[in-house]
Amino acid sequence: MHGARRRSPRATRWSPIRPDADSGVGREIGRPMCPMCPMRPMCQMRELRRTDVAPPRVAERRSAPSPPSSCPEPPPSQIHRRASQVTTSRPSDPLRPSPWRSRCLRRSWRLAALLLAFAAMPSLARAEAGVDGVVVTPDGRPVAGARVEVEGAELFRTTDQRGHFAFPETEPPVRLRVELPRFLPATYEVEAGAEDPVRVVLMPRSEVYADIVVSAGRDFGEFEPVSVAAVSVSPQDRPGQVGSVVELIEGIPSVAEDGQGGLFQAYSIRGIAGQRVRTSIAGARIETERRAGSTASFLDPLLLGDADVVRGPSSTWYGSGALGGVVQLFPRRFEGLEMWAGVVAGDEEESFQAVGWGEDGWSLGVSHRRARDGETADGDRLFSRFEQWNLSLARTWELANGASLDLLLLPSLAEDIGKPNARIPERITSYPEESHLLARASYRHPARWRLDLFAHPNDLETLNRSASSRSVVANDALDFGLELEKALDFGETGARLGLELFGRRDVTATETVVDLGSGAVERARTLDGDQEEASLFGAVRRAFGPATIEVGGRWTWIEQSNRGAQNAASASDSALTGFVGLRLPVNESVELAANVGTGFRFPGLSERFFSGSTGRGEVLANADLDPERSLSIDTGVRLYGERLYLSAFVFRTEVDDYIERVRTPAGLDTYVNLTSGTIEGIELDGAFELSDALRLTWAGQTQRGRTTGGGALANVPSDRVEIGANWRQGRWTSRGRLQHRFSKDDPGAGEQAIGGADLLSLSVSHELGHGLTLRLSADNLLDESYLPSADDLAVAAAGRSFGLAVGWRPGAAENSD
Repeated sequence: MHGARRRSPRATRWSPIRPDADSGVGREIGRPMCPMCPMRPMCQMRELRRTDVAPPRVAERRSAPSPPSSCPEPPPSQIHRRASQVTTSRPSDPLRPSPWRSRCLRRSWRLAALLLAFAAMPSLARAEAGVDGVVVTPDGRPVAGARVEVEGAELFRTTDQRGHFAFPETEPPVRLRVELPRFLPATYEVEAGAEDPVRVVLMPRSEVYADIVVSAGRDFGEFEPVSVAAVSVSPQDRPGQVGSVVELIEGIPSVAEDGQGGLFQAYSIRGIAGQRVRTSIAGARIETERRAGSTASFLDPLLLGDADVVRGPSSTWYGSGALGGVVQLFPRRFEGLEMWAGVVAGDEEESFQAVGWGEDGWSLGVSHRRARDGETADGDRLFSRFEQWNLSLARTWELANGASLDLLLLPSLAEDIGKPNARIPERITSYPEESHLLARASYRHPARWRLDLFAHPNDLETLNRSASSRSVVANDALDFGLELEKALDFGETGARLGLELFGRRDVTATETVVDLGSGAVERARTLDGDQEEASLFGAVRRAFGPATIEVGGRWTWIEQSNRGAQNAASASDSALTGFVGLRLPVNESVELAANVGTGFRFPGLSERFFSGSTGRGEVLANADLDPERSLSIDTGVRLYGERLYLSAFVFRTEVDDYIERVRTPAGLDTYVNLTSGTIEGIELDGAFELSDALRLTWAGQTQRGRTTGGGALANVPSDRVEIGANWRQGRWTSRGRLQHRFSKDDPGAGEQAIGGADLLSLSVSHELGHGLTLRLSADNLLDESYLPSADDLAVAAAGRSFGLAVGWRPGAAENSD
């Protein structure tokens, strides 16, 4: 389901790149041929930027049709015509703002004001008399999807994402019965005059369920359906040393590494990767101009509390870019004083230190991590060095009116970041500096509405070196967002309405190229863009007997623009997505789930407007790109036994208008809507409690991706199965994981065939007393040589390594005494 987009009346002609008879310069595929549209290699573009000759006037594309190009039109399967309107202004003038954009932004802010006023009204669920409460676990986590029934009456509710329920039409005293698979049924007596809200604690059926958190959007109010496949994981759950986000979430069913290695290693979810996977930190959307997608590499795992991974299309809940799923990261909130220091030796060399403190609503964490170049199991050097400093500062205030205000500040600085890839030593790519400052404020009102604000200035410097030249690309951006959401109750029906505004300002890329032979220096502004995005979204949840059905939708509008003498342009699009989810408990131990949803992704600023150097080579922009779209269906079953947990999902995703990077005859890369296809897969997850001290876990995935022409889709990982063991006795804790990766012999575009591997990781920790903890770990203990992904520029991962870490928590020493 997608909104109509404005279409230019003239029939656009398309031309493949071919040498120009006069200049010998290639003309570009995928751009309308007009006096200002010939795309040239980087050296030619720089020469054009230095010329003083005034370019001819260019008519706007909504004017009279231009003469058709004499070049032949490529087959429809290779190039997708653009459906949205691009307005090209005079190259000699600054980009004129769009009057429509101004009107739309004014309307968006008016909508925000109206919704804010509506949110300030008392909740419709509130009444002078009634029963209002929350359902939580013993450690205080909210329980979503629990059935709350008033005994002796035909009344029941399903708890929302914050564990909340309400019976405004029922007056105490009443007796409540609360049920949810994997928890023991609970009854609760609500006496007349009881405090509001009541608090019902559900006890896990088994210790195995205390660590299984099927959650999405917790603590930040997102209205995630309880039917989706979602899981939460923390760094303490993994054996071995966790040095990055991808090392933390890899191993979750259908989650795998993607792209090239190093600190910026990306990940895929259900065979979809790059900018098609959304990443957020504490609810703040993280964007990047890197084609590989955002990995939130600037958040050190030492300062990370949990990571939630939502599998499947989530554009209805998160907007553009959530085709494959969402990775939500939650910074750790420290309690008391805590210190950690450690080293990793062997084929990986790394050292890290962290200090955390928390008290009276404050939380402060500081970390430092340094990695030297590693080695593969075959002894080859890995250009994987980096040094990183992180800080996390948070404060929560409980206000007199029952509301809460939460502030979060996350600055980060990294230097000398290496990029291991197959082009070394002919072309060496590194990142001399990356810096971020994420600031977020969140307000929660007891009338069940919330307001989130964030700002995220960030910059990245990329250095490319070859025998003949040296180029430096400086990227800068300021991202910011606002999200306003209101929760409503209408008897047995719950609903949420929301507005989201997101913007990117001064997204720039400046390239400096030095010819090492002549010493000539060239400098060009290769991107100077802005982006505005506005969304309206809503969802309804209703219980029908034991079943819960959820329906949601989102409408999103976007406008992107680029300033510049040669490539000034703007483009606007809109899209509509929807979702339907069903959760059906069969009995106390089994529940079924099914979901149908659509997803979309608007082209990024770099794909539409950036022409310059990247880590993969020279690239030319294509402003004529359509949004990517997807339709996904999945169904699953969850089994909660006394000691056994099992989850199995089957999914199918149809993708359309994939934006692919293709090589031109001139040896440059560009982007086109090239691919459509289907991804199908099965994912398994489970645990079995052998005893109070020993628990076994397992996971597996198999996926197949095919284009409409029958070829292999890129980014689909190899099949994987793994088994793990967690043991705890007294002061000893041990974790282990053995993963088998099958070979992949059907690579997609831009990929290579990879072999299988067996990866073994172990860790043992011991509480020494006086708050001290000693931890030993080992990664790739079998010293396997393997490629972590099928990317054609990927190189083998690091070989065997060993880790040693020491932690100190003075509060733990007092509690043990």
